[in-house]
Amino acid sequence: MKAGGTIESSAKKLGAPAAKLFGTLILLSIGPGIAIPRTAATTFEVIKGSLFPNLNPILVSVIFFGLTLFFTFSPNGIIDSIGKFLTPALLVTLAIIIIKGITTPIGEIVPTGFENAFSYGFQEGYQTMDMIATLAFTVLLIDGFKKHDISDRDEIASLTMKSGILATLALAVVYFGLARVGATVSGLNLQEYSRVDLLLYIADSLLGFAGKVFISLAMSLACLTTSIGLTSTVADFFERSTNYKVKFAVWAIISTVISGYFSIMGVDKIVSIAAPVLIGLYPIAIVLIFLNLFPNVFTKSSTHIGAVLGACLPAINSIFSAITGNSLVDGVVAYLPSSLQTFYWIIPAVVLGVVFTLFDRK
Repeated sequence: MKAGGTIESSAKKLGAPAAKLFGTLILLSIGPGIAIPRTAATTFEVIKGSLFPNLNPILVSVIFFGLTLFFTFSPNGIIDSIGKFLTPALLVTLAIIIIKGITTPIGEIVPTGFENAFSYGFQEGYQTMDMIATLAFTVLLIDGFKKHDISDRDEIASLTMKSGILATLALAVVYFGLARVGATVSGLNLQEYSRVDLLLYIADSLLGFAGKVFISLAMSLACLTTSIGLTSTVADFFERSTNYKVKFAVWAIISTVISGYFSIMGVDKIVSIAAPVLIGLYPIAIVLIFLNLFPNVFTKSSTHIGAVLGACLPAINSIFSAITGNSLVDGVVAYLPSSLQTFYWIIPAVVLGVVFTLFDRK
């Protein structure tokens, strides 16, 4: 919001080409490269795990993305209507599982000896893609307010902040609750279970077959609406990027076709591919968001450029490791406290941000 409301504006001080590249990488990640295929793969796996064990992934993909395109081209009122019922239904379902899991736990919480849980969990949290998605979704928030006849910039900013605080608290409760319930199966030797299978196992253990079916339906609908929102965002971005020469509908169709192809790989395969990409993108996004929160303090482009270059180190290291099989940073990072090793990129980001600012001749 403070940067200007679009993903390009959040990176504008890096220069137009770099801002466009950053926006493109983000949109490909939350779009047909990772996030959209994962919504279809998750839908397939929860339905297969709870209702139809012989379900064909190609059939699910065709139906799923057919519905995605249908609703993407439909009036916004339909999605608004679904959302009014979907989100409360999903939250109520999760609340029942969490409360039941805490009051009547499946098993005892067993210490696993896992080290650096916070830093590991923080990096695993990249998989939610919440932070990089917000850079792209902000423009949809602004458009949504304007469609409800709210055009004052300060009022939009205030409402965005209030909705953000509410969402943060709600997500914190959900994630804490699921982590707590997950801990109660730590002694059952379920390490080989996939993410989706583990959630279905917990729902079935707590609420029986009905619980597994209900959470499957709620998650499938949530995945569908997420796919619709992401497809709209991707199509809108690339339509703007081509100066409206290639229309929204064309980009939406291209996105769903690519997403459909990748979705057949399965959730865990998509997650394994996503991990190095997100480890590279997230530090850059965190740095840009931090700098844009204080536009009156970090006024120089050189500050943004230096800090982002420092935050690029995980991306550079991932590429180097993929090519050579060796790491650029492991030897140095090993000297840091173990709990801080995940966040080693903060050091070069701060150092280069300061150096570039000091040596800025403008």
